[in-house]
Amino acid sequence: MNIVIGAGISGLSVGQGLKRDFLVLEKSAAAGGLAGQYRAGGFAFDHGGHYFHFQGKAGVRRHVEQFGAFGQYRRDSKVFLLNRLIPFSLQYHLAYLPAELRRPILAEILADRGAGGRSLEEFLLARFGKRLYRLFFEPFLGKFYGRPLGGMLAGMDKGSIPVPRPEEVLAGFRDRRSFSEGYNPVFYYPDPSLQDFIDRYSRPLAGHIRFSERVIRVETRGKKVYTTGGKYRYENLISTIPLKELLGLLSPAPDFPRRQLQHISTLVVNAVLARRRRRFHWLYLPEKRFPFYRVGYYPGAGPARAYLEKTVLSAALQDGRRLMEGAAFTLRRTGMIAEKGEILFLDARIIPVSYVVFDRNWPRLVPAIHEHLCRQRIFSIGRYGSWNYSSMADDIRMALETAAHIGRA
Repeated sequence: MNIVIGAGISGLSVGQGLKRDFLVLEKSAAAGGLAGQYRAGGFAFDHGGHYFHFQGKAGVRRHVEQFGAFGQYRRDSKVFLLNRLIPFSLQYHLAYLPAELRRPILAEILADRGAGGRSLEEFLLARFGKRLYRLFFEPFLGKFYGRPLGGMLAGMDKGSIPVPRPEEVLAGFRDRRSFSEGYNPVFYYPDPSLQDFIDRYSRPLAGHIRFSERVIRVETRGKKVYTTGGKYRYENLISTIPLKELLGLLSPAPDFPRRQLQHISTLVVNAVLARRRRRFHWLYLPEKRFPFYRVGYYPGAGPARAYLEKTVLSAALQDGRRLMEGAAFTLRRTGMIAEKGEILFLDARIIPVSYVVFDRNWPRLVPAIHEHLCRQRIFSIGRYGSWNYSSMADDIRMALETAAHIGRA
């Protein structure tokens, strides 16, 4: 028997690949996890901005399109900086900056300072220079990660910080043109909703999922999983929960300092607005006056629904009044509302583990942990199970490949 922990997008995809001899244990009462939706105030909300990126993943796209159609969107994301909307990524669109900043930033980007050092801070300074670093990268990424960039590794973002060619920088310096670049210039969203896709995606696995069963211990020597509802033996264990959490469930406990696996938590504020005043998909907010690092609109028909995201240090919700005031201030200043009364409904949720932090402990610990687990026929996969940077399409591919590996063994 193959036991899968978690019925999110990764766990469901493992089941799609295994087809038989498996059981999915899900702590919640429904499938989907963070890839699903929840309801509040009579409205359906995603858990922040979750989209599918199929660039270089044609096989994944064919797989998921068996379960329904996907709408295609040309990305329109912007940076709100100096009271102006600038197309993202900033390094491609220098013409939108004030005249006194454009030329000094251009000169620093075009200067040859080598590839940069090992840290994220050194990489950004070498590639983009001090001015653009201090104007955008340091305040935005500092707000996003909640820690100094000097302690983080470069090159672990899988291309989310694109480095333009000199001719592209010059073109964006001379002309105000807007184009999408980077690893996700086009994204996809299921019709009519993310939850509708999850419902269809999980339907073939209905007889293989045990809901409301939280795993409380895994005995690796006897290959047993203990849950709030029973005990199961396994041949292969596929876990999609956060790697740090999985290590805490193993008995005997592996000799790894799991507290050194760092992550951030995200507060997502979902809002229903009286109307949609802006046409962008999402907006980056580097300035300190905004408590959130990103705001955006959800795709799809129906009422205008927006989200605001903020990095937090704990899973405890903030004071509701301050949260409402911060959300209203951000939405008004960015032009998403004209007055506070346009916010028809507001709801806040915490994602306890949202993004992995790539510090100097990551390369020392994470590969060794996965090697240790694989020797015991435990496969920790997905964004949080692999403890890596990945999209939902990456997670689906990883899950299907893991199922194929188990099938060949």
